[in-house]
Amino acid sequence: MDRPLATARVNTGSRRVTYTLVATGLLGVSLAPVVGEAAWHLLEPPVDETVEQGRVLDDAPLGRWTRTGTFATEAACEAKRREALEATRAEMVRLSSTSPLPSVDTWRNADRDRRLAQTSDCVSANDARLTPTSRQ
Repeated sequence: MDRPLATARVNTGSRRVTYTLVATGLLGVSLAPVVGEAAWHLLEPPVDETVEQGRVLDDAPLGRWTRTGTFATEAACEAKRREALEATRAEMVRLSSTSPLPSVDTWRNADRDRRLAQTSDCVSANDARLTPTSRQ
């Protein structure tokens, strides 16, 4: 039996939290897809950290994007993408209800993380745009 396991990264506040998700077979998450099946990668765009708020470079070629997870199906990838987006929204709500309010840097980092989650994308491992020399 295939043991579903995937690594995903969620950014919260001013820290980057990496966690390992052990998912149920219902999600179809796995590090190595069944032979003959296409894998799906959850990708997030690079960030230009030289800009004060960290500009999300969603127009960068996919070959420069960071893989944050690999899944056996597109549906499992999209489910994880939605989960990460919801986590960043929840973090923004949490920050807005703390007292005293967090620092400006904490807000900026949380907003950058939200933008990363919004612009993330599920892409087939066979997508030719994933090669560094490809053009979008």
